[in-house]
Amino acid sequence: MEMIEYSGQEGVSHREDAVGGGEHQLFPGGLEGVPGGCVLGNIGQPVHHAAAEGTAEDAHVMGTPASSRTASFSENKAGPGASPSKKAKSGALPVKASTLFSKQTKSIVWGMQTRAVQGMLDFDYTCSRDEPSVSAMLYPFTGDHKQKFYWGHKEILLPVYKNMGDAMKKHPEVDVLINFASLRSAFDSTMETMQYPQIHTIAIIAEGIPEAQTRKIIKRADEKGITIIGPATVGGIKPGCFKIGNTGGMLDNILASKLYRPGSVAYVSRSGGMSNELNNIISRTTDGVYEGVAIGGDRYPGSIYTDHVLRYQDTPGVEMIVMLGEIGGTEEYKICQGIKSGRITKPVVSWCIGTCATMFSSEVSVMGSVKSFGGVQFGHAGACANQASETAVAKNLALKEAGAFVPKSFDELGDVIKSVQKITQ
Repeated sequence: MEMIEYSGQEGVSHREDAVGGGEHQLFPGGLEGVPGGCVLGNIGQPVHHAAAEGTAEDAHVMGTPASSRTASFSENKAGPGASPSKKAKSGALPVKASTLFSKQTKSIVWGMQTRAVQGMLDFDYTCSRDEPSVSAMLYPFTGDHKQKFYWGHKEILLPVYKNMGDAMKKHPEVDVLINFASLRSAFDSTMETMQYPQIHTIAIIAEGIPEAQTRKIIKRADEKGITIIGPATVGGIKPGCFKIGNTGGMLDNILASKLYRPGSVAYVSRSGGMSNELNNIISRTTDGVYEGVAIGGDRYPGSIYTDHVLRYQDTPGVEMIVMLGEIGGTEEYKICQGIKSGRITKPVVSWCIGTCATMFSSEVSVMGSVKSFGGVQFGHAGACANQASETAVAKNLALKEAGAFVPKSFDELGDVIKSVQKITQ
């Protein structure tokens, strides 16, 4: 068996140019009637209700824990050097990349997750990528060394670094970090990574990161123009191009769900496990997945539904958008407003899971009065309705009234997706 050493192409940047650069206003018609009290500037930049360093009580706005941020659609073109970037200037926040992944995307994996890395390499090889999507690994608890992996029938060696600065300096082509650090070290490793301007996307896999730390990560990412996927996520996938860690499952599931080549349906989900189910449903009922992202189940996700839905809206290859919401939070109402205002024109199929919550007896005190609407806590930290508008039933109704295609139950989601794609063809 042939043994080759692979360390990436130094000095070559594979970052894609922005799609339709410039600044966009989020919704021309404003956000009247959207629960959560989101306030936007004139060019779609958000005005945060609570500083990242504040307390959870400071961030409580109409019972909505998720931060009120909007998507940006131009890439922050930072220099390819490996030196830490300077602090963002005051004023408008830097714009974020509109294309997160391509067939040239290169990543660094934080943590000795050899099985996940091998899965990424198998996916790359199946998709006929010219080179592995993983340039190096980072593991601060050992010295620099090489780690053996397989690229098809060949054995390859990927470098493992102890120091973040060394990894960034030797691999300027890297623009994505996949962070498998534990909840104890995910904050420090993520904050350190955001010092380097070559990084435009970070996936944080860990669950249970303290919410105050997550909000600091979000604030810094907004200042740097970096897209955060997670925390508490399996990641995301762009069929034929790139996948994050264990997204999509093993190779047999990748092949069964046709994730080795792109389709025309893009989705965004909170749940990582349900995102794999969406891969299966979409592959069976349509021409396949164009891109899918699981934003994570924590109360403060690094990116929200609108960040990705608006990216899909502005992506020519996407013909239909699927959004799988859930009980808790009010971010889905922003999608409603986007559809009503005409900012979102592509067909949206949506379902919010957790409709059974109303069957559980639970009394929740709202503004001094006691109301019963099933305020039960589900598996995700953010999956709890603190007011009536946060229930899955209320959000499904609002999405249907706004013009989204909403099935009667999750069991009918595939049928609705299939019927909607027939309309778009």
